[in-house]
Amino acid sequence: MKLKPMGPNKTLLITGEGNEYFFSYETLVAGYDPDSIDDPESENGYWFVGEAYSATTTRHIKSYLENLYTSEKTTKVTKSDAALAESVMM
Repeated sequence: MKLKPMGPNKTLLITGEGNEYFFSYETLVAGYDPDSIDDPESENGYWFVGEAYSATTTRHIKSYLENLYTSEKTTKVTKSDAALAESVMM
């Protein structure tokens, strides 16, 4: 695993399998899962928590995803889905 600081209160964790987990402060809010791409025409492997966060955390998510934030190929997940993914990591 590789821990990569992305700026103040923004951290990216990259696994040996190529998965990415993006944290705003200490909260997992977005990521990338190359194994989730069943159909490259409709999925890109990126995901983010689509529920409301503070303006700062929303900016953090948008800066990580860049132009993928509004892509139909990017999957919105719930906070509970992100918590489940985080528990599997630990």
